[in-house]
Amino acid sequence: MKKSKVVKVLLAVRAVLWFVAAAATFYWIYWSFKLYAMGFYDVHEYSSRLRPILWKGLLIAVVSICISMILRHISDKIKKKNS
Repeated sequence: MKKSKVVKVLLAVRAVLWFVAAAATFYWIYWSFKLYAMGFYDVHEYSSRLRPILWKGLLIAVVSICISMILRHISDKIKKKNS
């Protein structure tokens, strides 16, 4: 019974991590459109303004997804051990 509670907690943490990854992705997409709306039409100027936002967003998303996959592996081990 206690192990199933741990699995549920891990699932909740994974859901939060996926939400963080989605939010980070939508953040840089939002800034992409916002920069275009602000009048940055030159490719070089646009990319130099978006690059820091893009890298932070992608880094947060990738790290969140990797941690989520590690937690899934742990959850699968617990389930298999419990069976």
